[in-house]
Amino acid sequence: MTVDDSIQQLIDYFSQLTKVELVKRFGDTKGGGLHQLYDRQFKIHWNNHVHMLPDDVAKRHGINSLFVMALDDVLRETRASYTELKEAVLTIYHTMLLDYFKEEAARLQSAENPWNAFVEWAKKGNQVNYNNEYFLLSPVDAGEKCFGFDIRRCLYYEVLRDAGRPELGPILCDYDHILASTLESWIDFKRHETIANGDKRCTFRYCKK
Repeated sequence: MTVDDSIQQLIDYFSQLTKVELVKRFGDTKGGGLHQLYDRQFKIHWNNHVHMLPDDVAKRHGINSLFVMALDDVLRETRASYTELKEAVLTIYHTMLLDYFKEEAARLQSAENPWNAFVEWAKKGNQVNYNNEYFLLSPVDAGEKCFGFDIRRCLYYEVLRDAGRPELGPILCDYDHILASTLESWIDFKRHETIANGDKRCTFRYCKK
């Protein structure tokens, strides 16, 4: 598995956090063995689906789907439920991102105009992450007090569907609530449609309270 250094670092980071979570749940011996299984399954999924990830942007996003599938493989060995898989996935994402989102939320809220600062921050993030062929970002006029956009293609879901695991898609949708939780005192997040749930788009709406 030859990849760019930054992609390999991300793969390694997911692996490290997964090991911590598995050891916490199952102890050093069993958790360590399950982590070896995770790494093995991740490599298998990578080899099976790398054809869907032709550039670094796609690889950086696609890693998320491969991570969820590999962890699902591992937890199936322990007869874990879908709810337990979801809990483990989101615990790992919280460890990875929550502190960063809290810091950014605090910085934005302390700006002279917090709402404008948030909108500009979100637009920059969208430009980096979703304004591409894999997500087909579409800005939406959601009114003066709301910032809205649609995603009309989802690489995360396409990888899972190609693997025959579309039911794992909604777990990745819950990732977005990590950011929303750090903003909830002054910004309301709603998303009534998602591609993973069979809709034609994912509707992101952030509204000032």
